[in-house]
Amino acid sequence: MMLRQPPRFAGRLLKRLVPAQDHDVLLGDLCEEYRRGRSLAWYCVQVLAAIVVGSWRDLRAHPLVAARAGITGLIAQMFLVIAFPALSSVLTGAGFMWGGTWIGLPWYWHWPYAASLDMVMMAVWIAGHSTIGWLIVRLNRGHGVTGVLVCCGVLSALRIAGLLQFAHVTGRPPDLDTLLFMVTKGQIREGLLMIAGGYVATRRREAA
Repeated sequence: MMLRQPPRFAGRLLKRLVPAQDHDVLLGDLCEEYRRGRSLAWYCVQVLAAIVVGSWRDLRAHPLVAARAGITGLIAQMFLVIAFPALSSVLTGAGFMWGGTWIGLPWYWHWPYAASLDMVMMAVWIAGHSTIGWLIVRLNRGHGVTGVLVCCGVLSALRIAGLLQFAHVTGRPPDLDTLLFMVTKGQIREGLLMIAGGYVATRRREAA
């Protein structure tokens, strides 16, 4: 009788995203539970929980790495926020001032279709946040996505704090809950893109 084998990708994912720790014992225990009848969903949830817990332990053990990841992510995010509208202005035939120099396409240029511009800017947005995750992990190769999770937490806290401060100054707007939902949804999307970019950068040194 063949024993049920847990999905290998889940174990590889854990070892790749949290490489600073030894996960063999945990994976062995999870494998035993899976063979006793646990579902695939249960196994995957346990691995995801182990990634979060392992990253938290790595964070507590290496606070300087966490600080460097947070600062790197903030600087990269600020650059993206500045570059995104500037690129949009250039593509729509406008431009922007860089010091005393006007940066832009010729006056007769115009983007033919608004939908095309939206697609281009969406691609830039996806590539930008994926690159941020890649950069953070690349600078902290031995710690997997711990730095990415730190950066996501810092960005989320800053955005929510800014929104709450705005609500405090202007009075609670009726659509505050909607704004919070939109901010949270956007941060989740950005976080997933950053984790995906970080995953690409978690290859072993000898394979890189």
